[in-house]
Amino acid sequence: MEKRIVFVGKSVVESPDVRNLKFRSDESLLDGHIIVFTPNLSDYHSSESFRGLRRMTDDSSYRLLSDTLHWQSELSSALKDGKTVIFFLSQVHELYVSTGKKEYSRTGRNARVTNIVDHFDPYSVVPAAFGKVVRRSGELIRPAGDLGILATYWHEFGDQSGYSVYIDDFKGTTLLKTQTGEKTIGGMIRHATWKGTLLMLPPPDLSAAIRARVDALKKQQKRKSPTDSSAQRRSEVLTKKAENSVAKQFISALFALDKAARNATAVTPPPAWSQQKIFELRSEQEVRPRIRKNIAAVQKLQDERMVLDQELLQTQQLKDLLFEKGKPLETAILGALKILGFQAENLQEADSEFDAVILDPTGARLIGEAEGKDDKAINVDKLDQLDRNIREDFSRQAEASPAYAKGVLFGNPYRLSAPEERKEFFTAKCLLASKRSHISLVRTTDLFEMAKHLDETPNEQFAATCRKVILECDGEVVFPQIPTNPVQVDSEG
Repeated sequence: MEKRIVFVGKSVVESPDVRNLKFRSDESLLDGHIIVFTPNLSDYHSSESFRGLRRMTDDSSYRLLSDTLHWQSELSSALKDGKTVIFFLSQVHELYVSTGKKEYSRTGRNARVTNIVDHFDPYSVVPAAFGKVVRRSGELIRPAGDLGILATYWHEFGDQSGYSVYIDDFKGTTLLKTQTGEKTIGGMIRHATWKGTLLMLPPPDLSAAIRARVDALKKQQKRKSPTDSSAQRRSEVLTKKAENSVAKQFISALFALDKAARNATAVTPPPAWSQQKIFELRSEQEVRPRIRKNIAAVQKLQDERMVLDQELLQTQQLKDLLFEKGKPLETAILGALKILGFQAENLQEADSEFDAVILDPTGARLIGEAEGKDDKAINVDKLDQLDRNIREDFSRQAEASPAYAKGVLFGNPYRLSAPEERKEFFTAKCLLASKRSHISLVRTTDLFEMAKHLDETPNEQFAATCRKVILECDGEVVFPQIPTNPVQVDSEG
């Protein structure tokens, strides 16, 4: 089977031998024989700065921490399995992540909420203690001594490698140093529990290597171009040729580096008979219970993580109002209506199915229907179904006090676009028919805003106003303006 290189974080080259993965991914490294890892946080969003560093949004904070744990585990497994991991020491900055915790101070109109944040270093993804990263740049790099397994690779790409960080108190074997100051620029780490090798190296500038290759190819051209257009065409051909050549050379160098690392770590697997009790050392007997205890602790943490992940999914359910359709959208609508103070549930019986049966505290009854569209506005067809549901609900009521329920159509059109980018929510025909039928049209994105506010800042008076608007509106609902929140968030907390 041919070996395969997996690049994580940054796509360095394109080749059939290469698979490129984003840092923001839950992919596995099982398919890779050589792992090239570059921390890259460009896919995560920051809300503002804090103490001069980026501060991630709540969602990005959770995703970043989750992805970091994922890659820590994947890298650890890869190294234990005997794979070569090349970690490029790129200039990726430290930042702050939200912890989800808050501190409250003062009361009344002067109340303040402080969001608690934690410092985060992207280099924490490395599954081993290796030293302290210092972010300083330079170009002059010298070998610390015998380059060993790095010799061939460094001969080919050392001239294109500058550094943007160095490592203090490096825990492995230093291979590359700063020209002065004896700071570690690159090195190798091997661990007793690993069969593989971790190489931490300055990243090569392949674009510089491509430019140098283009210049070399141009010098080989003996015939001058007769026209500017042919010169342009020839330049494009030479650039493409140079890119392919450098990519092939880089991949070959990585394969050679992997081969050298594996040869250097080649050991004989313990035969089965050596595991017999008679050969067991006393130090083994002392360590094994600690390993079992550690495994149990890890399992407990994994179980807790599963519970927390499930809890997080439940807390994020309200967001389904923004982009979901079908059952997930219906469930989110029911949850939002309950926050507004309605009683709301789905009705599904042998001969009837209503998306939402809604009761207001005043005793008013509503029948709701939900519709999500990928790239269209909500049309009149859904109103016809809602009309049928209202008539069916009327026929199910007792003869003593029959009453038609109020109809509500919850629409989530263009659901995959941001709310501010959506062209229209309900067609003109749907708007006209809703007024004739005395049906309320509710944008689920607006419902999200109301429910989010009331969930975070309970206010019965405002909730009652929101309910009243839905009950009394004929046509598209316009919710009241969210009241100014007296509780201020201190982003510098």
